[in-house]
This record gives sequence, structure tokens and C-alpha cells, in this order.
Amino acid sequence: MSLQGEEAFPLEPVSEPAEASIETHLVARPAQSGREVHTVVWQLAWPAVATMLLQTFNGLMDTLFVGHLPYAAQALAATGVGGQVIFLLISLAMGVSVGSTALVARFVGAKEREEAAQASGQSLTLGLAMGLLFGLLFFGFRGVMAHLLLGGEADALSARLCEQFLHVALLATPCIFLLNALMGVFRGLGDTRTPLRIQWAMIAIHMSLDWLLIYGHLGLPKLGIFGAGTALASSITVGTALYLVALGKPAGLPDAYRIEHLLPDTRWWLRILRVGIPASVNAVIRQLGMMSFTGMLARAATASAGIAALNIGIRAEAIAFMPGVGYSVAAQALVGQSLGAGDSKRAERFAYAAMWQGVGIMTMMAAIFYLCARSFAGLFTGDASVIALGSDYLRVNAFSEPFLALAMVLTGGLQGAGDTMRPTLITILTMWLIRLPLAWWLIFRLGLQTHGAWLSMAVSTILTGLLMFALFRGGSWKKVTV
Repeated sequence: MSLQGEEAFPLEPVSEPAEASIETHLVARPAQSGREVHTVVWQLAWPAVATMLLQTFNGLMDTLFVGHLPYAAQALAATGVGGQVIFLLISLAMGVSVGSTALVARFVGAKEREEAAQASGQSLTLGLAMGLLFGLLFFGFRGVMAHLLLGGEADALSARLCEQFLHVALLATPCIFLLNALMGVFRGLGDTRTPLRIQWAMIAIHMSLDWLLIYGHLGLPKLGIFGAGTALASSITVGTALYLVALGKPAGLPDAYRIEHLLPDTRWWLRILRVGIPASVNAVIRQLGMMSFTGMLARAATASAGIAALNIGIRAEAIAFMPGVGYSVAAQALVGQSLGAGDSKRAERFAYAAMWQGVGIMTMMAAIFYLCARSFAGLFTGDASVIALGSDYLRVNAFSEPFLALAMVLTGGLQGAGDTMRPTLITILTMWLIRLPLAWWLIFRLGLQTHGAWLSMAVSTILTGLLMFALFRGGSWKKVTV
């Protein structure tokens, strides 16, 4: 089944089922059986799952390479915190990404190509403007953020290394926002294969430059952490360029580049942000919560080793939960296009099918991580204390993976419908009123240190999944307008 952008707007009925686009499944030939629903979900989800796994691998590059530097614990802590700053920027960029996905998907479902092109063009302009603004802001405060997050008992070397990483990585901030806007457009189009191809290119560049610049191979200077930041920024920049080229091709949405679609229009910007800002706030709240969580670990007895273990645990666990992100992408497109076609029942069936597939895959991955926790942690470093803390992280959080799948996939369904405010309230509750206070109590009052921190993560994740399931089951998302 082709999922290319142009086929999301078929001008004539498609005669060959094998060539049917995703919109043909949603509009021209509604899915009837449960098997067909699951097939459509799988056909859209597997490239997204593969893309997210590759994206996770791309994020692992710096961790894998710097984990074997002489100052491994400090380097891992530095790139871990630097990565959290980058993820904070990505969270801010979600305001454009989620808004563009919801709008483009609705217009695709309603067969309104001109409106989809307008939404796409405005998303690009808005993303670039926001990227320049936040790029200047974050670059100016990179040192403050590094020392704030790596304060307490963590040594000064970790903070200095983190600042070096951010010095170059933050230069790609405008591309981070553009990249996320473009990803949002392709999700709305129902095209999950183009992102997969681009992700392969990004990984090749990131891996090559990490190998060349961190250790100074082929006569290049040995840049260490600075080289890791350069590799990350370069892969993001090249990925953005490839997305821009893909959107302009006939199989993309070239009308988005018409000058009238690119000129800033505050009405469209507000329309995009009205849907996207709550999702962005949701992600920012979650990321700020994780940064506060990291700050607690920096002041625990294990200090840098605990932060390094958190970095390893999240990176390794991401292999398990990235399928959930992929199914979340599928749920966004399928729910949005179904609602655009005026069929809320079909939207619900697609969302639940995506949820159950995501739960099944993530549960299996969680079992593997539980059984092989120490081996996975050992891939990233030879530091015995970091391996012990990282494997404990994986074992504790394995129990929350099925509930994380619930939360991730159904959040995607809600975002596809344009219902982004209420998931944000759930995040505030579970992150700031449950996870952080519980972590402080377990770490410092009960003296459980990192084990208490991991327990607080698992408890809050389970609660988030249950609340998100209840929210989606209520059905009020079917009445949201975008």
C-alpha cells in the first residue's frame, strides 16, 4: 500500500486495491471488519515504528560513543542533560507539529487539498520563526542550564562538558523546529515511509560524524563531547533539508511552497497554535519535570552515576517505547482523517486497534528488557556502578511499559482529533503532583536513592496510562473542532 503524500488526494477512484492510498481506506472504502481495521493500522504504523526505532538509535549514537571516553560517567551525564535540553526544544516545537498534523489530516479526510497546502506552508513559516526565537534564547542561557541541572554534588567537569555539547548542538535549533513542522505535515498526509527513508540518512550522518569527530579518526581532530554535539546538529540539519526536498516533490505537497501559503498569516498561526500549544505545553511540562527529576538525582548520594544511569535507562528503554510513538503517529493520522471524513466511529476503532497493537509490542519488549537489563546497560559503559543503577532502572520500569503504551497511543488519537488540553492536565497531575513529590520522598526521606526514583517513575506512568484510557473512552474528543 502506497502512503505517499500525493496519493492522499486521489482525484479519481483507485481501481487497484494494492495501490490504494491511506485516504482510500479511510474515505472511499471504509474498513468494515476488525481484521481490516488492524491491517490498515499496521500498514500505516510499521514505517512509523521503524522510523521511531531508528530515531531512537540516532539518539543513542552520542551515548554509545561517549560512554567509552576516559571520563565516561561525566560524559554520559553531560550528553544526557544536553539531550534533555534538546528534547525540551522538541517539546516546544510540538506546538507546530501537532497543530499541523491535526489540520492537515482533517483537510486530507475532507479532500480539501488547497487548505492542506495552506496549513503546511504556514506551519513551515511558523516553525522557522519560533526556531530562530528559541534558538537565540537557549544559546544565550546554555551555560546556566548546564550548571543548574548538573549542580549539587556532580563535579564541575560534567557541567563544562554539557556546555560544550550544547554550544554546537543548539545551533541546529531553527532546523529542529522546521524538522518537527515537516514531520507533522507528513503525518497528516498519512505518509510514514518518507520519514523512514530520511531517518536512515540522518543515522548514517550522525554515526559517521560521531566516529570521526569524537575520537579523531582519519586525521580529523579529536573533539570529544564537542564532536558529539557537532554530529547531532549536522544530522538534524541534513534531515531538515531532505524533508524540504521531499515535500516539494510531486509525491509530497509542492503547493505548500506557493508564496501566498508561506507569507506569515497570523490567523493561520493562531489556528495551528490553538491546537498545538496545549500539546506543546504537555510535552514541555513533562520535559521540565524530567529535568527537575534529574536535578534531584544530581543531589542524591550517587550524583553523576545516577544521572548517567538515568540517561542509559531512558535511551535503552526507548527501544521498547518507540513502537508506542509509532502507533501514536498512526493514531493521529487515522483519527484526524476519519473525523475529517465525518466518521467518528471509525476513528474510535482505528485508535483502539493502534492501542492494542502498541500494548502487545511494548509488553514483549518490556519482558526482554527485564530479563536482559544488565546486558543492555553494559552496552553503553563499562562503569560497574552505572551498569548496576541502569539495570535496576530497566527492571523497575518494565512493569509500567503496557500502561505507557496506553498513554502514548491514545494521546496520539486525542491529538489527531485536536483534543490537546485535557491530556496536558493529566500530565500536570501525574508528573508534578505525583512523580516529583513521590521521588523526593523515596529518595531523601526513605533513603532509597535511585531505586526510589525509578519506583516513582513507574507509579506515575501506570497512573497516566489509566487516566488517558478513561479520558479517551469518555468520547468527548469526537466533538472537537480544529
